[in-house]
Amino acid sequence: MSFLKRMIKKGISEGIENAIGKAVETAVAPKAQQFADKLADKIDDAAENANESIRSVKNAENETGTGWKSAFANLEKSLTNYATEASKNVKVCSNCGQPTSADKKFCPGCGAKLPEETLAQGAVCPNCGTQNDLGTKFCQECGTKLPHAVQEEQRALEKDAQVMEEWNVHLTNYPKWNCGGSQFVIEDMDGYWMFTATFTSSDEAQEAVKKYRILLQENDFKTAGQYPSVYHLYKMIDETCYHVDTEHCFDGDGDSPCIYFNVSEPQGGFDYVKPEPKKQVDLKDFFKF
Repeated sequence: MSFLKRMIKKGISEGIENAIGKAVETAVAPKAQQFADKLADKIDDAAENANESIRSVKNAENETGTGWKSAFANLEKSLTNYATEASKNVKVCSNCGQPTSADKKFCPGCGAKLPEETLAQGAVCPNCGTQNDLGTKFCQECGTKLPHAVQEEQRALEKDAQVMEEWNVHLTNYPKWNCGGSQFVIEDMDGYWMFTATFTSSDEAQEAVKKYRILLQENDFKTAGQYPSVYHLYKMIDETCYHVDTEHCFDGDGDSPCIYFNVSEPQGGFDYVKPEPKKQVDLKDFFKF
């Protein structure tokens, strides 16, 4: 393969990567790459018969520094249009994310019902009818939120609601989280439960955890044990001690705090009481008459 062809293929591949969003990459990219390979071959063949033109372009590259970037200036837009066209026959399962052809009604991967709209239809503005590029959330002509963006938000809300239903099953003795965030997760960690929420910033996440500690205290969770700490709150219910650990919330991702729940008593016991200091004996007391 000539150096020119390698440069052409590299530029086209990068254009494809930029033009096609993750949601459609597996469905559209193979066809787009075939298109890119054919285009590269044609350009290369033409270039082989025009050596003088190549030298002129290389000289211009050295003089201006623009190089092949100028040659591929419109490539990304062309591939975006190609991806949109190809996606008119592609649906993506809202349950598992698998792409499939538009004629399917149910996902071949998980059996869930597929959306009525194709990927391309989800990018058509309901207000002005503009066909927008895949991956955009708002219409480039009038700013209206696009159908696929609305659907994604609705699916996210539904998933979070399902997780909070799990709270009613696994975390019934703890006040339910109402401190914001999204992408909720409840996991069984073999001996304790972990709840995770995702925020747009670490500051927002830290503020949410503080609010939850206040909510716990309002529901009679309190510090206890030999070394009381507001990061470990406990509540005794029917002789069982329920524990919430917020000390290690941010050991991982600062935007996604993890709160831990288990059944355990603090060191020294839930009812630990600090002993009174021993009274010092004054020798004078032994010589009183």
